[in-house]
Amino acid sequence: MSSSDSIAKELFGKTKDGKEVYVFTLKAGNITIRVLNYGCVVKDILVPDNNGNIVDVCLGYDTLEDYETNSAFMGSICGRVSNRIDGGAFTLNGVKYDVSKNDPLGNSMCHGGFVGLTRRCYDWSIDGSTLIFTYVDVDGSEGFPGDLSLTVAYELTEESGLMMDYKATTNKPTPVDISNHFMVNLSGHAGGYIGDHVVTMKNIKSIEMNERFIPTGNITETKGTILDFEKPVVLNDILDKMPGKDGLHSILVLPGQKGEKKTVARAVHPASGRYLEVSTTEPVFVAYGCFYLDFLMKDKKGKDGAVYEKNGGVLFMPQGYVNAMNQPSFPSCILNPGETYHTTSWYKFGNKS
Repeated sequence: MSSSDSIAKELFGKTKDGKEVYVFTLKAGNITIRVLNYGCVVKDILVPDNNGNIVDVCLGYDTLEDYETNSAFMGSICGRVSNRIDGGAFTLNGVKYDVSKNDPLGNSMCHGGFVGLTRRCYDWSIDGSTLIFTYVDVDGSEGFPGDLSLTVAYELTEESGLMMDYKATTNKPTPVDISNHFMVNLSGHAGGYIGDHVVTMKNIKSIEMNERFIPTGNITETKGTILDFEKPVVLNDILDKMPGKDGLHSILVLPGQKGEKKTVARAVHPASGRYLEVSTTEPVFVAYGCFYLDFLMKDKKGKDGAVYEKNGGVLFMPQGYVNAMNQPSFPSCILNPGETYHTTSWYKFGNKS
């Protein structure tokens, strides 16, 4: 094992084409997080409970081979465009682009395609307490125009938790909306049904979706509805009552402006005292209770042989407006040459003791 300041690394394995993948260990206070330079994966998140008992709360896999397939996007970066592109197509500057249609729940692109930014090996460097991943996604990748030069920075501090900072530039206009899909269960990654989690969210509006999880363009107020999480909500009270009948699976709009840091959500596991607090500079986030987790895992096992079940985790995924390139009323997600895409999100873990 080697280290640089507060970051240690060791070989995790080699990809099928022989590239070395490392697991990097970040520590701050009593929190330990391990990440990979493959897909910028968040692999392990070790958090103590009120009695000092440490468990891994991050759903994932034991082997690199499983991350190379990773149909559930466990812990990985998503892009060039996270979430869905309706019909796997968009028109930009008069040119129609057909992109990969990998969505198992509809005829769309999901989280960037069959390979996307998820199933890639990233170059890495360490700058003090910051771990930096870089990758150039070439013109035509998954059907997208332009080379995309991406830098992802991770830093873990006691004050702010895990920072994920994304920067990208391009040589042709192209849609960009990058996020991370790591899922947690605060009772432990194999803890099962998350009904005992208590969630507060700061959203003010909800983006309506159709049966294929594509935004319709309608945006509605959440106050006084089942999506009003301004006060803490026990998930068991609402999971089987949510719109769409697929548990917590909503696209929510945050107050404030894009580019300014704002609170997204807080999840607490009362029995252990563990919590997660999320903040972001993004305007929108997806709140997801992993309803389709068993479907996406099929017969694959998680870490330590765990069988991950429906509603077995929770995800808060800050991003831009979903399918914005096909929805004229939404803010643009197009990055142009000479511009820099830049967003930051923070994920703070701890316990209430």
